[in-house]
Amino acid sequence: MRIHRVYCKSVSETNKKFEIDESQSHHLIKALRLKEKNIIDVFDGFGKSARCEIIKLSKKICEVKKIDEIKIDVLPKRLLTTIIPIIKNNNFNFMIQKLTEIGVNKLIIYKPDLIDQSVAKKDIKNILKKCTEIVISVCKQCGNNFLPIIEGSNNLKDAMTNICIENEVYLFDTESSNYFNQDEIDDESSITTITGPESGFSNTELKLLKIPNIKERYLGKNILRAETAPIYISSLIKNQFGKIS
Repeated sequence: MRIHRVYCKSVSETNKKFEIDESQSHHLIKALRLKEKNIIDVFDGFGKSARCEIIKLSKKICEVKKIDEIKIDVLPKRLLTTIIPIIKNNNFNFMIQKLTEIGVNKLIIYKPDLIDQSVAKKDIKNILKKCTEIVISVCKQCGNNFLPIIEGSNNLKDAMTNICIENEVYLFDTESSNYFNQDEIDDESSITTITGPESGFSNTELKLLKIPNIKERYLGKNILRAETAPIYISSLIKNQFGKIS
């Protein structure tokens, strides 16, 4: 029988018994129709998880108790950060979902200069809230006990202040003259990638990105959609991380 997974920060606390928060409890009670004495796996999003038994159900809250010791996963030595633009809703949600499935460790989201007006007026806080809902759902499904870190900026300049200076940084632009080969990736460094929106980078953004330690690359003669490019790039890099380590 399949053991369902649920997200709850309280699993990492010392108390043996704890309550699952209301939104996650609602899914267990209403969607999955779990009952008392059913077994679930609970993870905190920071690498800790434990097998638990449901001991009490109300209309809105599920109370559980740990029946095993807390398991602690360790983050990989090399991490992947993606700096990605806000794009139209369905495509954006799909992009966040797939990047989380692949195992991207940090998502830095920015509003590009060349942006559809239907997207430009959206509040960045609401976008980040939706992203959090998506990554929780994905991590429950794919078995990853680490939620990716999510940060948001109203422009690319602010987003770039969050780049770890020790990372190897790649900018992907169709105007670049250098083809990306994942074998060129340094065998020790974590990686940050930067991709643009449907309309490409503005001149202001391109000037901002002309920094010596940023490596400009293109992916081939076919122009990939704004949501496809970071997914494809992340797959290549994560695969390379696996080959090297």
